[in-house]
Parts: sequence; structure tokens; C-alpha cells
Amino acid sequence: MKLLKPSIPKELDADVAMSVIIPHAEAIAGKSLSYLYEFKGVSERTALGDNLNIGIRNKQNAMSVIKFSLKRDSIYHILPEYLFHPLDHYLGTDSDTEEFDKRYKEQEEQKNKALTYFGPFDQRFQHLRTDYQQWLNEHIFSGNQFLADFITDGYETNLGNPYIKAVYACIPWLRDFRGNDDMIRTALEYAFRGNAEIHKEQRGVEVPISENIPSRIDGLLGNLYCGSIFKDWVWVWKVFYQTKIDTARNLNILKQQIREFSDFFSRWFLPVESKFEIEFGDRLAIPELSETETVKGIFLNYSTQLI
Repeated sequence: MKLLKPSIPKELDADVAMSVIIPHAEAIAGKSLSYLYEFKGVSERTALGDNLNIGIRNKQNAMSVIKFSLKRDSIYHILPEYLFHPLDHYLGTDSDTEEFDKRYKEQEEQKNKALTYFGPFDQRFQHLRTDYQQWLNEHIFSGNQFLADFITDGYETNLGNPYIKAVYACIPWLRDFRGNDDMIRTALEYAFRGNAEIHKEQRGVEVPISENIPSRIDGLLGNLYCGSIFKDWVWVWKVFYQTKIDTARNLNILKQQIREFSDFFSRWFLPVESKFEIEFGDRLAIPELSETETVKGIFLNYSTQLI
């Protein structure tokens, strides 16, 4: 399959970009893929930033080639210059343009020879950096795991609960969007994998009068406090989770997981004045009216009476 040149954000670190591009390219091209590397040196990186330039060559009946142009030092750039070029290489050229150009060409040829010699070592070190970044992506940064672990550090969070685990990646959103309706809906879609009906409604609740009741009289008699209770209004998030229930054991496990998830979601995602209610069941189940070899259901025959 033909590889296309990816679009990379300029602010993205080159190692991070390569750690994503290489696995993706290998998944498309398989083993019919080879890599070339060009190391420009940190002087160009200082001047132009750490932009990664990529070139792709697709050939029929041959390996595709990806060339990475990196603003990173080769071993050549790190070693002292006098190991490869005389320090007084341009001495005596003065204003002799032809002589200067000749010596410049000689120096570039020497530079290219050194880069070619150190190329395999440079590539090996770059592969180590890329492999390490891939490991970080998979084990540390995947699903916002690192940030979520940092935020929830010190709190008991049961990631063995599949519903908590599914919504765990949304934890970093809370700093900016806690209580936001769209964020809550999105997080619940993650938790129940799109198999839930989600509604938000306002509901009146009766609250016992205490010594610390805030006054919110706005001209409506319904808001005057009379008696031992007063009526307040709260927002309630109602969720119905469509899921199959096979056995009593499965039902008990599901009840425990949903209860635990409800406490977790209310504590982390909802505004303090909102409520959360979850129901679950299988509305799509078809009642079995007779026993079969594989499914035990309700057995009805000609003498059965339904009252």
C-alpha cells in the first residue's frame, strides 16, 4: 500500500512524532519498508526549532523508504572539529573567491564522509530514543494514564472496575470542564461504550429546614419557607445502561460495579449540587416461552393460565 506523507504539528517533539509514525507506517507497509536518517545538528535546531522533515519514496515492487531529517547532533557534530578539518582551512584565501569555494567544497566532502561513517551509530542511538518513546506512549501516556494517576494520587480508585477504567482517561479534563454538560455526556459515553440513554432533568426535592438555610426569595410564594421543610430544585443526571444479564452472579457483580462507579463519577465529575441515578437492564431481551437445549426460560403450555 502506498504511504502518504503525514502532517505533523510544528510544536510536536521529533521523537514523539517518530514514535507514532513508525508503528503506523509498519502496520501499513509491513516489512516492505526501510528508513534513512539525516542529522542536521543542533545549530540548525537552535535557529529553526525541532521541526521534523519527512520524505517518502514509494516504488513499485520495492521497499518504500522513509527519510527522517532531524535537527539533532551526529557523533560527527559532537567530536572536536579539528579531528576532521584543519582549523586554519581558510587561511590565506583573503578575497580569492575561487580558492574559498574550492576549500569549502573540500570541507563539505570531508563532512559528508564523516556523517556517512558515523551514520549507522547515529541511527542506532536514534532507534533507542524512538523505542523508549514508544514504550512511554504505551505504558505511561496511553489513555492519559500518567496525568490521571497524578491527579488521583492518594484516593482509592479501583481500576479493576471496567466502568471506572473506561472513564479514567477523562480525569485530566476536570480542571477546566468539571460540571460541563458536554463533558459529562462524553465521559458517560466512554463509560458505557455508547450503550446508555442519558438525560438531565430538574427535580424538586424536600429539604429539612436547618439553622443554616440560605434565603433565595425572588418574589414567588413557592420560595417562601413555611413549616419544617422547604422545596428545592436540583439537576439530576439519569442513565439507563442497556446490557445483557446472563446469570444471578453476573447480576450481583454488575450491581456492585455500577454502585461503585456511581460513587466515583458523582465525586469526580458532577457539580456538588447535582444528583446521579443509574439503572440498568436488558430491554431488548426476548422472553423464552419454552425450554431449549441451550437456554432455560419460562415454560408455558396449553394448560398455563396467565392472570
